[in-house]
This record gives sequence, structure tokens and C-alpha cells, in this order.
Amino acid sequence: MQQKLIKKVKGMDTEFQEYASKFESEINRGISTLSILSIINQHGEDGAYGYQISKDLQEQTHEKLVIEEGTLYPILRKLEEDKIIKSEREKEGRKRKFYFITTYGEKIYNYLSGFYSILTEAIAPLFDVSVHLKQNKYFYCPACSNKIDLKNLEAKYCDVCGHYIEKELDERGLIK
Repeated sequence: MQQKLIKKVKGMDTEFQEYASKFESEINRGISTLSILSIINQHGEDGAYGYQISKDLQEQTHEKLVIEEGTLYPILRKLEEDKIIKSEREKEGRKRKFYFITTYGEKIYNYLSGFYSILTEAIAPLFDVSVHLKQNKYFYCPACSNKIDLKNLEAKYCDVCGHYIEKELDERGLIK
């Protein structure tokens, strides 16, 4: 299971600790899946194996999101069942299982990461934090929040919702 930040606090009221721990679990469930997809996506055509995904998550989140094997592999199996990722075993050496994001998975990942980014930006003022989206790297569809990589921009329409995006891109000076 994910590392529970609440467990780091000693001498905490039991009722409080149970409530906070349950709440952390609920938040971590979706974030863990999205974070795993992000790591696999970062590895691109090379793919990523389970231990590597776990270590990359720990490093990139400064050990705030730790996903143990008992949680990681069921998530990977579910993503594979849903055809969001695929896996291949190494032919030589350690015969590790490498995970790759599918074309369908890229579409899902871009949508979910865009949704999460826009949502995080929207609620940031509620928690007195600052979020800076990479507007020079991505365009977020105004209709559905799909994250569109500007370096691969060829479409006039969002590939998730079909919203006509060319006008907004032109107004922001993103079309050359």
C-alpha cells in the first residue's frame, strides 16, 4: 500500500488518525494510477519495469508517494486489462516485464493528466498554494481539459471531445 503520511505522526489521537488515514487512501488511489502512467509514459519506447516504476515514483515525489509491490502490480494488471498499457518480457537476462503505454493509453493519460492539472490549478487558492501549468508546453482543451502536447500539434480538434481548438490556439499565438 502507499506510504501513509499520517503514520509519521507520533502520539496522534486514534480517531483522528483513522479518519485522516482513510482520507489519504481515497486521495492516493487515483493519484497512484495516474502517477504510474506518468512514469511509464516518461520511459516511452524503452518501457519501464515494476521496480523501476516504484523507484522513479519515490525519487520524483521525494518519497511522498511510495507504492509497494502489493499495490503496484495489481494496478499494472488492471491497466493492462483495460488496454491502457501493454507488457513484454525481456528475451534475455533477468527476463523482467516491461510496461508500455498504448495509443489508447496515451489518450487516456493525456485526458486524465489534463483534468488533474486543471482541477489542481482551480482548487489551489482554496489551500493557499500556487500551481503553474506549463502553458508553453501544453494546451488544455477548454471543453474537456485534455492535455495536448504543443510539439506534436497538428489537429484542429481535440481528440477526446472533438472541440474545435484551432481558434484558441491561434488567439494564444500557438499556431505558426
